[in-house]
Amino acid sequence: MWSLAAVLATVAAVGALKCEVAQLRCAYRSGCGAALENYEMMCNDVLDEPGSKCTKACEYALIALTSTEEGKALMNCKCEDQYCEQARRRIDVCRSQVLSGAANVTSSCRLSQLVCMADAQCAAALGYYKQLCKSMFKGRKCSNRCRNSIEILMKQEKAAPLTACQCDGMEDYDCPRMQSNLDRLCFHKPHEAHKKNHGHKSKHHNDNENEVLHDGASFSSISWSMLTLSAILTFSVR
Repeated sequence: MWSLAAVLATVAAVGALKCEVAQLRCAYRSGCGAALENYEMMCNDVLDEPGSKCTKACEYALIALTSTEEGKALMNCKCEDQYCEQARRRIDVCRSQVLSGAANVTSSCRLSQLVCMADAQCAAALGYYKQLCKSMFKGRKCSNRCRNSIEILMKQEKAAPLTACQCDGMEDYDCPRMQSNLDRLCFHKPHEAHKKNHGHKSKHHNDNENEVLHDGASFSSISWSMLTLSAILTFSVR
Protein backbone atom coordinates (compact mmCIF):
# COMPACT_ATOMS: atom_id res chain seq x y z
CA MET A 1 0.00 0.00 0.00
CA TRP A 2 1.30 3.40 -0.95
CA SER A 3 1.29 5.51 2.15
CA LEU A 4 1.59 9.19 2.80
CA ALA A 5 3.26 11.86 0.98
CA ALA A 6 3.71 15.42 0.25
CA VAL A 7 1.79 17.00 -2.50
CA LEU A 8 1.50 19.75 -4.96
CA ALA A 9 4.64 21.24 -6.30
CA THR A 10 7.78 21.57 -8.24
CA VAL A 11 10.71 19.76 -6.73
CA ALA A 12 13.18 22.44 -5.74
CA ALA A 13 16.60 21.82 -7.17
CA VAL A 14 18.63 23.52 -4.47
CA GLY A 15 18.08 23.63 -0.72
CA ALA A 16 14.96 21.49 -0.71
CA LEU A 17 14.24 19.31 2.31
CA LYS A 18 14.32 15.60 1.87
CA CYS A 19 10.73 14.40 1.68
CA GLU A 20 11.24 12.17 4.72
CA VAL A 21 12.34 15.18 6.80
CA ALA A 22 9.52 17.35 5.49
CA GLN A 23 7.01 14.62 6.36
CA LEU A 24 8.33 14.31 9.90
CA ARG A 25 8.07 18.06 10.43
CA CYS A 26 4.48 17.98 9.28
CA ALA A 27 3.71 14.94 11.44
CA TYR A 28 4.98 16.68 14.57
CA ARG A 29 2.42 19.47 14.10
CA SER A 30 -1.05 18.53 15.24
CA GLY A 31 -2.89 20.29 12.42
CA CYS A 32 -0.64 19.11 9.63
CA GLY A 33 -0.42 15.66 11.20
CA ALA A 34 -4.20 15.38 11.14
CA ALA A 35 -4.24 16.46 7.50
CA LEU A 36 -1.63 13.81 6.69
CA GLU A 37 -3.72 11.10 8.31
CA ASN A 38 -6.80 12.20 6.42
CA TYR A 39 -4.76 12.23 3.22
CA GLU A 40 -3.57 8.68 3.83
CA MET A 41 -7.15 7.53 4.35
CA MET A 42 -8.85 9.52 1.60
CA CYS A 43 -6.24 9.08 -1.14
CA ASN A 44 -5.54 5.41 -0.55
CA ASP A 45 -7.39 4.25 -3.68
CA VAL A 46 -5.63 6.78 -5.91
CA LEU A 47 -2.19 5.74 -4.62
CA ASP A 48 -2.91 2.02 -4.74
CA GLU A 49 -4.34 1.83 -8.24
CA PRO A 50 -2.18 3.05 -11.15
CA GLY A 51 -4.12 5.14 -13.64
CA SER A 52 -7.11 5.67 -11.37
CA LYS A 53 -9.07 8.91 -11.39
CA CYS A 54 -8.70 11.46 -8.63
CA THR A 55 -11.61 11.12 -6.26
CA LYS A 56 -13.33 14.14 -4.76
CA ALA A 57 -12.33 12.96 -1.29
CA CYS A 58 -8.66 12.77 -2.27
CA GLU A 59 -8.83 16.20 -3.89
CA TYR A 60 -10.22 17.69 -0.68
CA ALA A 61 -7.58 15.98 1.46
CA LEU A 62 -4.79 17.36 -0.75
CA ILE A 63 -6.18 20.89 -0.59
CA ALA A 64 -6.45 20.70 3.20
CA LEU A 65 -2.91 19.32 3.56
CA THR A 66 -1.38 22.11 1.52
CA SER A 67 -3.34 24.76 3.41
CA THR A 68 -0.89 24.34 6.30
CA GLU A 69 2.57 25.91 6.49
CA GLU A 70 4.16 22.50 6.93
CA GLY A 71 2.13 21.17 4.05
CA LYS A 72 3.40 23.99 1.86
CA ALA A 73 6.96 23.01 2.79
CA LEU A 74 6.17 19.52 1.55
CA MET A 75 5.51 21.02 -1.87
CA ASN A 76 9.24 21.53 -2.36
CA CYS A 77 10.53 18.33 -0.81
CA LYS A 78 13.11 16.28 -2.62
CA CYS A 79 12.30 12.70 -3.67
CA GLU A 80 15.21 10.33 -3.16
CA ASP A 81 14.01 6.89 -4.25
CA GLN A 82 11.88 5.11 -6.82
CA TYR A 83 8.95 4.64 -4.45
CA CYS A 84 8.64 8.36 -3.95
CA GLU A 85 8.88 8.98 -7.69
CA GLN A 86 6.25 6.36 -8.46
CA ALA A 87 3.87 7.76 -5.87
CA ARG A 88 4.37 11.21 -7.39
CA ARG A 89 3.30 9.97 -10.79
CA ARG A 90 0.19 8.35 -9.38
CA ILE A 91 -1.00 11.38 -7.42
CA ASP A 92 -0.32 13.71 -10.35
CA VAL A 93 -3.78 12.76 -11.63
CA CYS A 94 -5.18 15.12 -8.98
CA ARG A 95 -3.12 18.15 -10.00
CA SER A 96 -5.67 20.11 -12.04
CA GLN A 97 -8.53 19.43 -9.60
CA VAL A 98 -6.48 20.54 -6.61
CA LEU A 99 -5.35 23.75 -8.27
CA SER A 100 -8.88 24.76 -9.19
CA GLY A 101 -10.44 23.54 -5.94
CA ALA A 102 -7.98 25.42 -3.74
CA ALA A 103 -9.24 28.69 -5.18
CA ASN A 104 -12.83 27.95 -4.15
CA VAL A 105 -12.80 26.41 -0.68
CA THR A 106 -16.36 27.57 0.05
CA SER A 107 -17.72 25.36 -2.75
CA SER A 108 -18.02 22.45 -0.30
CA CYS A 109 -18.72 22.30 3.43
CA ARG A 110 -16.74 19.06 3.64
CA LEU A 111 -13.72 20.78 2.12
CA SER A 112 -14.15 23.84 4.34
CA GLN A 113 -14.23 21.61 7.40
CA LEU A 114 -11.11 19.70 6.33
CA VAL A 115 -9.22 22.97 5.92
CA CYS A 116 -10.31 24.03 9.42
CA MET A 117 -9.28 20.68 10.86
CA ALA A 118 -5.81 21.08 9.35
CA ASP A 119 -5.25 24.07 11.64
CA ALA A 120 -4.74 23.20 15.32
CA GLN A 121 -6.63 26.20 16.74
CA CYS A 122 -9.48 25.96 14.26
CA ALA A 123 -9.76 22.20 14.87
CA ALA A 124 -10.00 22.79 18.63
CA ALA A 125 -12.70 25.43 18.17
CA LEU A 126 -14.59 23.14 15.80
CA GLY A 127 -14.40 20.35 18.36
CA TYR A 128 -15.98 22.55 21.06
CA TYR A 129 -18.67 23.63 18.59
CA LYS A 130 -19.59 20.01 17.87
CA GLN A 131 -19.62 19.18 21.56
CA LEU A 132 -21.61 22.18 22.79
CA CYS A 133 -24.13 22.49 19.95
CA LYS A 134 -25.59 18.98 19.88
CA SER A 135 -29.04 20.24 20.86
CA MET A 136 -28.95 22.68 17.98
CA PHE A 137 -27.95 19.91 15.55
CA LYS A 138 -31.03 18.00 16.69
CA GLY A 139 -33.27 21.03 16.12
CA ARG A 140 -34.03 21.68 19.80
CA LYS A 141 -32.32 24.85 20.98
CA CYS A 142 -29.21 26.99 20.67
CA SER A 143 -27.75 27.43 24.16
CA ASN A 144 -25.52 30.27 25.30
CA ARG A 145 -22.59 27.86 25.39
CA CYS A 146 -23.33 26.90 21.81
CA ARG A 147 -23.46 30.55 20.76
CA ASN A 148 -20.16 31.22 22.50
CA SER A 149 -18.53 28.30 20.73
CA ILE A 150 -19.82 29.62 17.38
CA GLU A 151 -18.36 33.06 18.11
CA ILE A 152 -14.98 31.54 18.99
CA LEU A 153 -15.01 29.34 15.89
CA MET A 154 -15.82 32.26 13.62
CA LYS A 155 -12.82 34.18 14.97
CA GLN A 156 -10.50 31.54 13.53
CA GLU A 157 -8.95 32.53 10.22
CA LYS A 158 -9.22 29.01 8.77
CA ALA A 159 -12.91 28.84 9.72
CA ALA A 160 -13.88 31.67 7.38
CA PRO A 161 -14.93 29.33 4.52
CA LEU A 162 -17.37 27.57 6.87
CA THR A 163 -19.55 30.69 7.01
CA ALA A 164 -20.31 30.53 3.28
CA CYS A 165 -19.82 26.88 2.37
CA GLN A 166 -22.29 24.93 0.24
CA CYS A 167 -23.74 21.52 1.07
CA ASP A 168 -22.83 19.18 -1.77
CA GLY A 169 -23.85 15.77 -0.46
CA MET A 170 -20.28 14.77 0.41
CA GLU A 171 -20.89 15.28 4.12
CA ASP A 172 -21.49 12.37 6.48
CA TYR A 173 -24.16 14.34 8.33
CA ASP A 174 -27.35 16.12 7.27
CA CYS A 175 -25.72 19.34 6.13
CA PRO A 176 -28.84 21.22 4.92
CA ARG A 177 -30.69 20.43 8.13
CA MET A 178 -27.75 21.54 10.27
CA GLN A 179 -27.46 24.84 8.40
CA SER A 180 -31.20 25.38 8.70
CA ASN A 181 -31.14 24.72 12.46
CA LEU A 182 -28.17 27.04 12.88
CA ASP A 183 -29.89 29.93 11.12
CA ARG A 184 -33.28 29.34 12.78
CA LEU A 185 -32.20 28.62 16.35
CA CYS A 186 -28.96 30.57 16.76
CA PHE A 187 -29.45 33.51 14.40
CA HIS A 188 -33.27 33.61 14.38
CA LYS A 189 -33.62 33.87 10.63
CA PRO A 190 -35.13 31.60 7.97
CA HIS A 191 -32.62 29.54 6.10
CA GLU A 192 -33.48 30.01 2.42
CA ALA A 193 -30.63 27.83 1.25
CA HIS A 194 -32.20 24.87 3.03
CA LYS A 195 -34.77 24.41 0.29
CA LYS A 196 -32.18 25.00 -2.40
CA ASN A 197 -29.77 22.48 -0.92
CA HIS A 198 -32.43 20.01 0.12
CA GLY A 199 -31.83 17.98 -3.02
CA HIS A 200 -28.37 16.99 -1.81
CA LYS A 201 -28.69 13.78 0.12
CA SER A 202 -25.91 13.32 2.64
CA LYS A 203 -24.45 9.83 2.84
CA HIS A 204 -25.18 9.56 6.58
CA HIS A 205 -27.65 11.63 8.58
CA ASN A 206 -25.92 11.90 11.92
CA ASP A 207 -27.61 14.13 14.49
CA ASN A 208 -24.49 14.28 16.59
CA GLU A 209 -22.40 15.23 13.58
CA ASN A 210 -19.77 12.65 14.42
CA GLU A 211 -16.89 12.83 11.97
CA VAL A 212 -14.74 9.83 11.09
CA LEU A 213 -11.96 12.18 10.10
CA HIS A 214 -9.06 12.96 12.37
CA ASP A 215 -9.72 16.45 13.68
CA GLY A 216 -7.10 16.70 16.39
CA ALA A 217 -4.46 14.09 15.76
CA SER A 218 -1.36 14.30 17.90
CA PHE A 219 2.08 13.09 16.94
CA SER A 220 1.69 10.07 19.18
CA SER A 221 -1.33 8.91 17.18
CA ILE A 222 0.61 8.77 13.94
CA SER A 223 1.83 5.30 13.12
CA TRP A 224 5.56 4.62 13.13
CA SER A 225 5.22 3.07 9.69
CA MET A 226 4.03 6.45 8.44
CA LEU A 227 6.97 8.25 9.95
CA THR A 228 9.65 5.92 8.66
CA LEU A 229 8.45 5.89 5.08
CA SER A 230 10.81 7.60 2.69
CA ALA A 231 8.44 7.34 -0.24
CA ILE A 232 7.09 10.85 0.12
CA LEU A 233 5.78 12.05 -3.15
CA THR A 234 5.74 15.51 -4.63
CA PHE A 235 2.95 16.65 -6.86
CA SER A 236 4.29 18.73 -9.73
CA VAL A 237 2.66 22.02 -10.61
CA ARG A 238 3.18 22.85 -14.20
